Amino acid sequence: MRAALLIALALSCSSATVHAQAWDSRYPVCMVIYGPFSYNDCRYTTLQQCRPLASGRAAQCVENPFFASPQDGSKRRPRRRHSH
Repeated sequence: MRAALLIALALSCSSATVHAQAWDSRYPVCMVIYGPFSYNDCRYTTLQQCRPLASGRAAQCVENPFFASPQDGSKRRPRRRHSH
């Protein structure tokens, strides 16, 4: 019984420290807002569009590492399905 409680406590503590990060792949620029509840605001098309809105805040504008540009789709080859 004690082991089960310790395992449950350990799992609850470890999951509480995990922060979900949302990066909207439709936009090339995100504003990362820092604070007690940090989050990403991905709705900008250029850094110049984002920077004035981040000015004076605990935030910064960054290029979205998960942006899927329209050109990327044409370069990708379809996956082959292997039959066994």
